[in-house]
Amino acid sequence: MSTPNLKVALTGGIASGKSQVSALLEGHGAPVIDLDIIAREVVEPGTAGLSELVTHFGEVILHDDGTLNRPYLRDELFKKGRNRALIEQTLHPKILEKMQMAMDAHENGVIIVVVPLLVEKNLWQPFDRAIVVDCEVENQLKRLQKRENIKKSKAEAMLLAQSSREQRLKLGDNLPTDIIENNSEIFDLNEKVAHLHQKLTSLI
Repeated sequence: MSTPNLKVALTGGIASGKSQVSALLEGHGAPVIDLDIIAREVVEPGTAGLSELVTHFGEVILHDDGTLNRPYLRDELFKKGRNRALIEQTLHPKILEKMQMAMDAHENGVIIVVVPLLVEKNLWQPFDRAIVVDCEVENQLKRLQKRENIKKSKAEAMLLAQSSREQRLKLGDNLPTDIIENNSEIFDLNEKVAHLHQKLTSLI
């Protein structure tokens, strides 16, 4: 008889520490499915996703080697709301289909799915619980500036493009939610994640 699974969405603002938390959970034996990785897979050369984007926007969105020019797509096309909606209509169903297939492949235990836009896109329906990685906005800005080598004004604009910290913390209104506060040192985060994994395992 198979053990039931617990499907857990992991989300948080940009530079909040989602990758750190997911890596730590993976270290405790939980399989991790990352929608950012799937989003890259559905537009690899030869995929229907990339072919459909080229049909919509032309080969100007490609590098010379046939791969998607992501900065062009993000910086040029996303400036227009109509283009943004068209890209989402083209890719989101493919991303969610691959996500569901990956989830179905793990029958037992705690399954972690990293969903950066969980709140923005109301994607909580497939999940039993959620984890929100939370930190102070000033810490997000500092981490983002360092990681992307950008000015504070650009980092602030990137934060404003997402749901607010307050909106993410209200996710518990829709789904049972655990909050991992990530303002301090990595050893502190290790301890918090270990306790959380214990809790999630006990819920199965």
